Amino acid sequence: MKVALLASRRMVIGFLLGGVHTGYICENAEESRAHLDACLKDSDIGIILVSKTVASMIPDRIHDIKSSSDLIPVISVIPDGPEPGPFCTG
Repeated sequence: MKVALLASRRMVIGFLLGGVHTGYICENAEESRAHLDACLKDSDIGIILVSKTVASMIPDRIHDIKSSSDLIPVISVIPDGPEPGPFCTG
């Protein structure tokens, strides 16, 4: 089973470096819905991690999946924070 992530560019890059199999950058509700549907169609994906920001773009879809009787894929909304400021200010 593979793990997929739907989140911001920064979060996707970090999770891919940490070993997540597939990452989708979601910048609006249309992209979020399309990427989530792609994950649901992929039988290899068993866990879908969705950032809180992305989940807030498609709350109805997240609720439908979480309230489904299907056990796989597991969908989990995970916290994300604001984008960091510049690292070097000098």
